[in-house]
Amino acid sequence: MFNKTWWSAVAVFVGSALLCAAGAQEPAPAPAPRPRIGLVLAGGGAKGAAHIGVIHVLDELHIPVDCVVGTSMGALVGATFASGVSAPELERAVLAIDWKRTVGGQGQRDRMPIERKLTQLTYSIPLEVGLQHGSVRLPGGLIATQEIEQSIRTLVASARYTHSFDDLPIPFRAIATDMVAGEMVVLDGGDLAEAMRASMALPGVFSPVEMDGKVLSDGGITRNLPIDIARKLCADVVIAVWMSSPAPTASDLSSSLSLVTRSLDVMIAANERAQIASLAAGDIGIEVPMGDIGSGSFERVPEAIELGRKAAEARRSDLARFAVPDDVYQAWLKKVGKGEEDKPVLADVRIVGLQRVNVDYVRAELQQVAPGKAVSADDIAGAIERIYALGDFERVDYDVTGPPEARVLVITPVEKGWGPNFLRFDLGLAANEGGDMFAILRADHDRTWVNSLGGHWHNALQVGRQSVARTDFYQPLDVRQRFFVQPIAQAEDDYEDIFTDGDRAARYILRQRYGQVDLGMNFGTVAQLRLGVRTGSKGAELDTGAAALPEFTRTPDTTVELRALFDTRDTLALPTRGMLVNAHYAHSETWFGGQFDYSLFEALVGRAFGVGGGNSLTLLAGGGYAPSGELPATELFKVGGIRTFPGLRPGELRGTSYWSAGTRYAWRLADIQPLFGQALYAGIRLQATQMRGRVDSLPADTLYGIAGTLGGRTPVGPFLFSIGWVNDGSWQLQFSIGRPVAEGSLFDDLQ
Repeated sequence: MFNKTWWSAVAVFVGSALLCAAGAQEPAPAPAPRPRIGLVLAGGGAKGAAHIGVIHVLDELHIPVDCVVGTSMGALVGATFASGVSAPELERAVLAIDWKRTVGGQGQRDRMPIERKLTQLTYSIPLEVGLQHGSVRLPGGLIATQEIEQSIRTLVASARYTHSFDDLPIPFRAIATDMVAGEMVVLDGGDLAEAMRASMALPGVFSPVEMDGKVLSDGGITRNLPIDIARKLCADVVIAVWMSSPAPTASDLSSSLSLVTRSLDVMIAANERAQIASLAAGDIGIEVPMGDIGSGSFERVPEAIELGRKAAEARRSDLARFAVPDDVYQAWLKKVGKGEEDKPVLADVRIVGLQRVNVDYVRAELQQVAPGKAVSADDIAGAIERIYALGDFERVDYDVTGPPEARVLVITPVEKGWGPNFLRFDLGLAANEGGDMFAILRADHDRTWVNSLGGHWHNALQVGRQSVARTDFYQPLDVRQRFFVQPIAQAEDDYEDIFTDGDRAARYILRQRYGQVDLGMNFGTVAQLRLGVRTGSKGAELDTGAAALPEFTRTPDTTVELRALFDTRDTLALPTRGMLVNAHYAHSETWFGGQFDYSLFEALVGRAFGVGGGNSLTLLAGGGYAPSGELPATELFKVGGIRTFPGLRPGELRGTSYWSAGTRYAWRLADIQPLFGQALYAGIRLQATQMRGRVDSLPADTLYGIAGTLGGRTPVGPFLFSIGWVNDGSWQLQFSIGRPVAEGSLFDDLQ
């Protein structure tokens, strides 16, 4: 038998062995949690595309991001990333944006109602000001933001139902500035697209966003690089990205506009430097040198992305310490990735907020977005674009609300706050080799939505070579404005030169005073047909020189007119695609006391084709004749001028019938402001024409001409410089800028 002492020893030995075994199997301490990373993206306009390159490098290194804070373009990129769009998708989406359409407004003409196209047919100054209570009001921004907002909504379509930015796949904050209080505003909820737009609303350029009683503009004014906000939101470690550009030279600051722009840059740089100074030892700051890429260089977005990538690669070793294993990163990607696009079946579509514009007129643009239909973000965007193209709104907002089984599309068109009385001004200059210079100055007033069908009162006053006083009232007869009636009263004095065998023989004042009523029909965005009855008087009075035309004063005239127009051109000045067809028939008899008996027909066809590299080819043909009677001096056909026939002076050929045909090729030489389609072109034009029944009684020989041109679309309107030669030995050096000075034929429409 073992005694008690022996058993005690065994117990001690076994216990010690078990304790040793337990100590040998004790688990290792748990790894320290990774630091939370806050990504901070600065503003900078087009330069902010560099953020995409940085995000690409973070993705390649497998660095997860726990929150994002952005300002201006940094808010656009940051919110898109935070809504679950992966780095490769983000790059593809931003590169797919047509910045010329989004910021520059190109392509809008395709969607304009035809009547709106006609009212803007000759305007070279796009500024539209309002008249309210006896004072002039300007729009909130020089550049319309509708297309920008649509692009933003497309980028963050997966987050359309998220109203707290903490609930996004990656928590997010956008920075804006309250222009009333002069304070920074941190946007943490609401409509994500609206918050992005508010953060980008550069004062004076883009209109501000009114939200919760605040007037919000670009966040860069108060916090261009919001590092402190990221720390409050989540960040243990900050990765901050900002862009830098070379300082301007003294010669760069020679104009008032450059100084105003520079003052804003200085203000933004000051608050940015203060935030950069707050970076701690464990943070990473990535500065992206942008070279000559400016804030408005949206056509260089691909270059900016690559510069961001290079700047991040230069910090690759520092960034790598925040990388996580592949399985951990893939789990993070799965967590923050966006889901499939939701295509809800709409339970209802509501249009709210209208005060003047008829809601049924707006609803007519929503055939593809209606209750009972499944709609995508692109479907909604298309409907919003059609509404905005109506021309009555400064922007069109929308939201999709309600539970998943009963989604409601709420559309909020925002009527132009500086209306409904609008003023436009225009100036045109033209000169030719003979020392002649012609000018016109014009002012127009429009009062829109006088009644529920969209009645539109228009007044115009123009002085110069062609002086005009006009008032008319465009009254649609149905909600969709397909049919209309338009009474018109106009007084017009044209100062026109009469030529004999190429020499100026006289100058006449051709006068018209008339009242007219048109009935018409609009065919969508491309065509219009009008039938009108005109009654009034005509006159032809010798101003200087020898008599070359029969003179008459205040002779009564009554005319029936038929006009047809088809227009699909992408732009008025130097179009690169589209067609123009314009036809006019007039018949005058001794009805209602008229003293003329004639009929005339004139038509024009022009077709533009885009050629590689931004070049364009235009084919054109036109003509007119008098089927019956004798044309009065005021109605004689005219050929000549920089647009009608370069090489001949305006109205140099004048007679009872003509034909003309030609072609123009334009080479794109250089961009002036590519974002707005402004460029410099060199061209060559070939043309042939024949005028019969000439007032100088010369034979109706066919004339052939060739002209070299330099022209383009500029910030002050279209300009054209031409040197033309005609086979009769004549030549002309001609110039035109701004609103085209009328040359007296349908070729005036070919700018």
